[in-house]
Amino acid sequence: MEFYNIISSKLSDKTYQSNIEYLEELWTIKEVINFIKKTEEVITILKTSPRTFKKYKNHKSIHQIVIVKQITLFYEINEKNVHLLFFFNNYQDPNKIKKLLE
Repeated sequence: MEFYNIISSKLSDKTYQSNIEYLEELWTIKEVINFIKKTEEVITILKTSPRTFKKYKNHKSIHQIVIVKQITLFYEINEKNVHLLFFFNNYQDPNKIKKLLE
């Protein structure tokens, strides 16, 4: 079985934390814990099967996965690495995704 390295970008770290803060502010601790657990589960899957989740539009190497209904993770696969790009709050303007991917 192949294993992929998980590489977290500064933006993914920042957006991960800001989404936790968002959930703390507007939702309950239950949603915060659920988001953290689901993120850990997804990262475990990405280590062995990063192509499991759907591609983002016409991008060949960028994929997305809804972690919880409020937040989607975008990531890129390069050789043996999975680069976590950012966590996107689904209540934002979807046009912002394009800007973040530039």
